[in-house]
Amino acid sequence: LKQGRPRPVPAPERAVPCGEARRPSSAEMADTAARAIAEEPPTSEEKAHAGELAWTGRCAGGVIADIKRRYPYYLSDWLDAFRGGNGQVSVACVLFLFFACISPALAFGSLFDEATEGQIGVVETILGTAICGVFYSLFSGQPLCIMGATGPEYAYTVVFYALCKSLDLEFLPARAWQGLWCALFTVFLAVTDCCAAMSHFTRFVEDIFALLISVIFIVGAVRNLIDAFNKLDEAGAFKTTLVCLGTYAFTRWLQSLRRSRCGTRTLREVVGNFSVAIAIAVFSGISVYFKDEVDIEWLEVSSDFRPTLVDPATESPRPWVVNPFGINKDFPVWAIFLMAVPALGLTVLGYLDQNLTTIIVNRPASGLKKPVGYHLDLLVCGIAIYPICSFLGLPFPHNSTAPSLIHEMSLTKYETVPVPGGGTRQVVSKVVEQRFTNFTIHVLIGCSLVFGSVINNVPKAVTFGIFLVMSISSLSGNQLFERVWLWTIWDPSLYPRFRYVTRVKFASMHKYTIIQFFCFVVLYVLTSVKAVAVVFPFFMASLVFVRKALRWVFTEDELAELDAHEDLPPDDETQDPKEEKTVRSMDDVEKLPAGMSDFARATSL
Repeated sequence: LKQGRPRPVPAPERAVPCGEARRPSSAEMADTAARAIAEEPPTSEEKAHAGELAWTGRCAGGVIADIKRRYPYYLSDWLDAFRGGNGQVSVACVLFLFFACISPALAFGSLFDEATEGQIGVVETILGTAICGVFYSLFSGQPLCIMGATGPEYAYTVVFYALCKSLDLEFLPARAWQGLWCALFTVFLAVTDCCAAMSHFTRFVEDIFALLISVIFIVGAVRNLIDAFNKLDEAGAFKTTLVCLGTYAFTRWLQSLRRSRCGTRTLREVVGNFSVAIAIAVFSGISVYFKDEVDIEWLEVSSDFRPTLVDPATESPRPWVVNPFGINKDFPVWAIFLMAVPALGLTVLGYLDQNLTTIIVNRPASGLKKPVGYHLDLLVCGIAIYPICSFLGLPFPHNSTAPSLIHEMSLTKYETVPVPGGGTRQVVSKVVEQRFTNFTIHVLIGCSLVFGSVINNVPKAVTFGIFLVMSISSLSGNQLFERVWLWTIWDPSLYPRFRYVTRVKFASMHKYTIIQFFCFVVLYVLTSVKAVAVVFPFFMASLVFVRKALRWVFTEDELAELDAHEDLPPDDETQDPKEEKTVRSMDDVEKLPAGMSDFARATSL
């Protein structure tokens, strides 16, 4: 059938004279229509339950299944980084993502330092990102995900620090017990297949979350440029703006050379693959050359590898390993059990942060071929990452959405295909699925604590430009963004012929977009106001119920197109599913006169 449904089973053929064309009877047409209705394609939830997000009903059944699925590919996860001409792409990805990850680590480190009064700082944030990223790249089920400090985790740390002060408890020992309880709860979630609950998160939630992360990075880059005019003189602020926008524009221009005729094809591929690294080197060199004339802000990585907290009595840094029973005084026994309460909130936060990012990376539009392991990822966090951070006094990292998406996109080769009715769309043709880049990125982040003098020659404005490249690139393929962009096109006849445009009434499509956009605005407000940022993951979870409530607002056919988990092929210009005579729903079919409904069912699905 034209609408992309599974091909129905044909009715038994009747005998016809040789050479006579056979025409189906009305009864056969009715049977064909009935079969087409019955053979609905599986929904995204049904597909998830049949795969990685299925309930097994056995203790650690999901973890064991993830290991059986994933680790036959373990050797190829390292070799594929260099097979088939993938070496250039892998090395370029490492250089790009290193700066894309080190910048947020420095920013969050400064925030942690201020919020905890020097108990956790830049050194701890970088070290935590490096160690946990290495462990995750070695043992996780989805090594394309990048770990790092996140906004919700920072907000939760601020609340927890205030709690410790109010109870007169030492922060680092209390945080160690909180982390150990969190590790225990996370292992429990992993071995009881609780990741299967994420199967209820559809594209409705995924597109909101992905757009939110992109907008946060875009607004963050713009805000940093505005702050430059408050911190620096006019010349320094103007130079910061030029370096930022120049880095972005130069990177995009180098990437566009892949589609040009300049030079040889090999040269164009090399320049396109290393576009970000070239832009960083060029604009860092220009900034250093003119440093004496006009100075700007630079990345600051301390070369002193020691904890941030200094004991005021001895004026020496604290030991690297935190004593959970107290540093300067005994930690009370009742507080050990009390820490289980804030650990529950941290567990839920980590569960949502971890799985939402992984679901977005694993979406069908990504074109990934290797299996993944949601339960295994959570188990790695519970038995390795959280205990390490607890005893060393490091921030608890989770999968960071924007770097994870950019990591995946930088390893992806796209083909640009035209969309009927105007416009183009990028379609995935190949993804380099491996562990080498994730591992190497975090090793370099750890080495930055030793070779900080080299990193200090990179202006902050260059990283602002990288953030723009990351965030704007990640908008590609986001259907919420595409549908919001349709609001700028006043003539509906000029809309691209995406299926959610041609097969859904315009009023229903825009109403669905408005609901999604409202949820996005609420999420953005929650992330912008520090006092309520801690409830952000919980509101994200509530969007599942918002999506389920949409069944009372839209028909199942409309939701099948608007919330399709996969990127369905657009309709060509010869099709017109919105003709007035086209039956648009099964409710309309039932209203047709007897004898016509059979034909309508067969032609309108």
